[in-house]
Amino acid sequence: MRLHWPPDTISRIAVGIAALVVLCVMGLDYAFGLVPNPVRAEIDRRQAVSQLLADQIALVATRLGSQDVHQLLYGSRHNEAQLLGMVLRSSAGDTVSSTGMVPAKVPAGFRSTSTHIRVPVMLQGLPWGALELRWQPIPAEAFPDMLLTPQALWPLITFLLLTVLLRLYLGKVLRQLDPSAAVPDRVSKAYNALSESVVMLDGQGRVVLVNEAFRTLVGQRSIQIGRRLEEHPWLREGAQLDDGCDYPWTLALQTSTPCTRLPMRLRLGEDLRVTLVTCSPLTQAKKKGALGCLVVISDQTYIERSNENLRLTTSQLQSANDEIQKKNAELFRLATRDPMTDCLNRRAFFDLGGSRKDQCTLEGQPVAVIMCDIDHFKSFNDRYGHAIGDEVIKAVAGIYNTEAAEVGLACRYGGEEFCVMLPGCDETQALAFAETLRKRVQDTAGDGIDYEPRLSITSSFGVAVTRAPRLSLDHLIDQADQALYQSKRAGRNRCTLFEEPQTAAALAAGATA
Repeated sequence: MRLHWPPDTISRIAVGIAALVVLCVMGLDYAFGLVPNPVRAEIDRRQAVSQLLADQIALVATRLGSQDVHQLLYGSRHNEAQLLGMVLRSSAGDTVSSTGMVPAKVPAGFRSTSTHIRVPVMLQGLPWGALELRWQPIPAEAFPDMLLTPQALWPLITFLLLTVLLRLYLGKVLRQLDPSAAVPDRVSKAYNALSESVVMLDGQGRVVLVNEAFRTLVGQRSIQIGRRLEEHPWLREGAQLDDGCDYPWTLALQTSTPCTRLPMRLRLGEDLRVTLVTCSPLTQAKKKGALGCLVVISDQTYIERSNENLRLTTSQLQSANDEIQKKNAELFRLATRDPMTDCLNRRAFFDLGGSRKDQCTLEGQPVAVIMCDIDHFKSFNDRYGHAIGDEVIKAVAGIYNTEAAEVGLACRYGGEEFCVMLPGCDETQALAFAETLRKRVQDTAGDGIDYEPRLSITSSFGVAVTRAPRLSLDHLIDQADQALYQSKRAGRNRCTLFEEPQTAAALAAGATA
């Protein structure tokens, strides 16, 4: 007989029955002493010998003297090989006679053991003393000799014999009753050749046939033929279905309707398998209900794990891409913005402003440029220090950025000089915008600087608007710069619109006339 591990169902049944029988027989033996116990027999013999010696001592002590008592003790010790020593004590506890290894004096109420027996000595019906005997230990009481006693051997031998006999008997009987035995061998081989896990159920959902792929899927766990599939503990505890859903094969048997690729997760120990279950009920035209069900379980664990790894990789790539985009945005801002004022630097201003101007030229719209300069800025540095000078630049730049954010571009052109570009603004709109900037600088710029007394900050502005479509951005800035210098020569804290020289001369002549 081949031994399998873990044991199959028949072996477990045989072990259970054999263990139950042995336990019952052990209980009867404990109650009625069916099997001789050599240890108990030896103790009883020692007790009988001890009692016999006590009776003889009582007889000798009555008719003879103490010397005869001692000779009796000495002779008895040499005649009994297991006896190590004896002592006769009076009722007062005094030693009357002793021989060999004298047992230690015991307290009142002492109970005899297998190696130390105490027997009372009676004279004329009255207690005269006690005889104490010291015996050698019984070998069968100690390990490992106790394992060789009948009490230890017979349960083990009986259990092994019963297990073997029951395994042989039940294996032959149950093999005749196995439903899978009715399946032809060629059909079983055909099912085993399939890569998908296949289970054949009868009309009540009981397992009739499983192939090797299914056994591999469930890790060779016990599959009981003739038992409902969902009653197997590993399936009942490990199957994970959608809330409120029944097992797919149960639905197929109840409704006689096929179920295709229904998801089911199956936890087997530490392993979680992802499967798709397809159930095809077996029916006959003249009979109601399903005669059985063919269950095909497709293991999607590898695909699911690959998809999960792909989703994780995609998420990591997306996170990395977002981080790159963020870094690129930071680098772009560092490359195009002035670090102190957050205004555009000159290079970025000319790049963005040039494209804006070209677009306005194509659309036939004007473009306005405003040059701005903080009045008497050097005096702030000389009087209050460069830290306050930097705060003045930041406060003024904040106003320009805020006002130009929606309508144009603001640039730190150099030092305390700024340039604002307004696409689509004509002269009137540009002058009005410049006047707004001037008033805001005059009224609010000093409020943002922590210094007492409040600083008085003003700026001068020069405005230029395209009159010729082919005028470049550089020329337009130059015109605004000329208008800025006119504002400074006229007393500062004002806005001046650039006028062509001939236009200005004509206006002056008209004023003279």
